[in-house]
Amino acid sequence: MKKMLLTAAVVFSSLIASAQFMVTADLDLEDFDAENITETTNFGFGYTLNDTWTVGAIIMGEGVHEGETEAEHADHDDEDFRLFVRYNWNESIYLTANTSTEDFSDNLRLGAGYSFAAFGSFYVEPNYTMDLKADDSDERNGSFKLGLAYRF
Repeated sequence: MKKMLLTAAVVFSSLIASAQFMVTADLDLEDFDAENITETTNFGFGYTLNDTWTVGAIIMGEGVHEGETEAEHADHDDEDFRLFVRYNWNESIYLTANTSTEDFSDNLRLGAGYSFAAFGSFYVEPNYTMDLKADDSDERNGSFKLGLAYRF
């Protein structure tokens, strides 16, 4: 048992020592209000598995969620966070998918973005995401956001 714990501790510490983490914020440009920035901004934390894949969670802002009307937002008002996976196509372009923890396939959103280093490890990342599933009127709600990321 002690050998298993020691092995697990060594593996975990080596993962943390070589890990790269990312903190993100997606500003909603349509409803941006500097006084209520936390209501329209989604904050996230990701773990970079390798040069191409990142996984993490996004904490949703208190305001209307991505691409939703007030009525649609009322249907799942208790959604606090979403899980995301990100694939870096190359140094600048990335593809992303995120979903809620409930009704995984019904709430799946796909998107793409462009990432460029603004200063050191600080990145500006404009991105567009849209629902995979069409709503009742056969439309896929989409949203353009200005992402800010810090990688450490």
